[in-house]
Amino acid sequence: MLSRESLKRVVDRLSPEAREKAAHEARLRHMRVEDLVLEKCLSDVQGQLYALRRRKPELQVVRGGRA
Repeated sequence: MLSRESLKRVVDRLSPEAREKAAHEARLRHMRVEDLVLEKCLSDVQGQLYALRRRKPELQVVRGGRA
């Protein structure tokens, strides 16, 4: 289960440029940075799940992760 604490650790591991970009987008969307990161992670997971539903399933490696 994802918690705010684990999402904060993910944000802390971002490069300074990525962290600033995420903070900027979060301000524009009136969100917390952690919520923005969670949204991105869930989008990546959703993409992988839909990839598995294809006739010829194929997973793609997510940057910094494993397939």
